[in-house]
Amino acid sequence: MNVLAKAGTIWVIRGIASVVFGVLTLLRPGASIAALVLLYGAYALVDGALLLGFAFRPYAPKGHYIASGLLSIVAGALTFMFPGLTAVSLYLLIGAWAVGTGLVELAIALAIRNGPVNVGGLVLAGVLSIACGVALIALPVAGTMALVSFVAAYAIANGVFLISNGIRIHNFDRPVHATA
Repeated sequence: MNVLAKAGTIWVIRGIASVVFGVLTLLRPGASIAALVLLYGAYALVDGALLLGFAFRPYAPKGHYIASGLLSIVAGALTFMFPGLTAVSLYLLIGAWAVGTGLVELAIALAIRNGPVNVGGLVLAGVLSIACGVALIALPVAGTMALVSFVAAYAIANGVFLISNGIRIHNFDRPVHATA
């Protein structure tokens, strides 16, 4: 498996985790905020661990993956350290995390834009992350159910963009076979 295929795999795994988080959040909107806190904390820790694991492979560009991985791990750890956060605090934390990871995703896209891979999906994921993060930070007193739905929709859409981009990257280096 070449470097591009491995990079694509990590984006697909992250995308699947994001979609699962979003779907579970939509399926249980009436669940307590504590359950959402724990679900988000677990997601952020897994996301961070995947990114750090990828960063420490010999062929991976280190800086962007380390920054994003550490950001996710810090957000997840803070979530578990303070499980009694109010809904407003949780959304501010998720908003800050979304803005930070969106900026890192845009930086990764910028760094690899001159390569042979179309980074449009990664740019869309980064812009979506930033926009949703800013909205969460700007609207912390909005209704809890509306924000839960907003977070779920963001996670699903972001996951779809990441999966799409990961598949595109993974399939980029496959040989093209002509049919006779």
